[in-house]
Amino acid sequence: MLTHKRKLILNQAQQSRIDGWIGVCRLVYNMGLEIRIASWKSRQKFVSKFELINQLPELRKIEWIADAPADSLQAVIERLDKSYQKFFKGGGFPKWAGRRKYNSMLFKRATLESNKIKLPKIGLLKMFKDSEIPGNIKTVTIKKELTGYFAYIVTDAVKEISRPIGENQAVGIDMGISSFCVTSDGHVVENPRHFKKYERKLRIEGRSLSRKKKGSSRWKKQARKLGLLHHKIGNVRKDFLHKESTKLAAKYSTVYLEDLKVGNMSRKAKPQQDESGAFIPNGQSAKSGLNRSILDAGWGMYREMLEYKITVETVNPKHTSQECFICGHISPDNRKSQSVFECTNCGHSDHADSNASKVIKGRGTAHSRERKSLDYALAVEPSFGYVSNPRRR
Repeated sequence: MLTHKRKLILNQAQQSRIDGWIGVCRLVYNMGLEIRIASWKSRQKFVSKFELINQLPELRKIEWIADAPADSLQAVIERLDKSYQKFFKGGGFPKWAGRRKYNSMLFKRATLESNKIKLPKIGLLKMFKDSEIPGNIKTVTIKKELTGYFAYIVTDAVKEISRPIGENQAVGIDMGISSFCVTSDGHVVENPRHFKKYERKLRIEGRSLSRKKKGSSRWKKQARKLGLLHHKIGNVRKDFLHKESTKLAAKYSTVYLEDLKVGNMSRKAKPQQDESGAFIPNGQSAKSGLNRSILDAGWGMYREMLEYKITVETVNPKHTSQECFICGHISPDNRKSQSVFECTNCGHSDHADSNASKVIKGRGTAHSRERKSLDYALAVEPSFGYVSNPRRR
């Protein structure tokens, strides 16, 4: 499936109606969450999403709630249920939907007519002209952002990835902070450090917001200004990641990456206590800077972009920075500094990130060959036949 983002051109009446529907969806979400919490506290009983959906017809007897599409209200309950499923798998407990946080609604029925999209109960909505949207529409999500209203159109089309002529072209990539990434071919992509470029401006705008009375008109105006600045930083980061991932997709057929758990790497340090129970320094002040740099680099987003543009395979990241690409010797002493790698076994020297990228490519290539050999063996074995009891021959 593919998702296409299009900006909408709405009049005042359409904007107010969509805002009202989003408010109804937010109310239904909070009501469903309250019912589940109350049911569990009083009776230790979990209310399923089907039981919540069955209560919607009674709720839709209220006129201003009935104005919202029924499919969208059912999608709200499904959205709440997904939050619970994430909680059951170890995530955080679902939070109440705030006015500034809950800003989207989903439609399960929609049709396209030229540069317009037709939705239930509101009719045709104009969109800015863009490329043609192939495939059949599955869902449409209308989202209110700082720069306007956007439609996220999900279709059943499959993106055709153009491959280079040589299917055996592969590259290993080592992600980093000092450099954004280093390839096994020796190409270095410098880290643009988007957040640092705008850090001073963010500090000024944030300080200005803190000096205004919360909820006042001047506070709202300044909050929007600060939000637009964060939005700009996000767009600059996405533009950089798209350009770099497209360059790789045009040159290589396969990319090998470390299977990094970015969420775990950017998690806060656990509190530490001494024997008396008093809290002692745990290095969080130093780690916060590293966390900020990791999230600013956008490793996770970069991997997602590569995955739908090119074949991506991951390798075990253990000791990739300590292993020698030439002899395979693993030792912490191989890393003389942050950038210098010198093997204590064979004497091989290289830039640390460059050596790591070659190790990543070597691991990925070896794993790919093993998988191909196994697939070939499984495909050829039936042709030899199988004899369950040799004595019967």
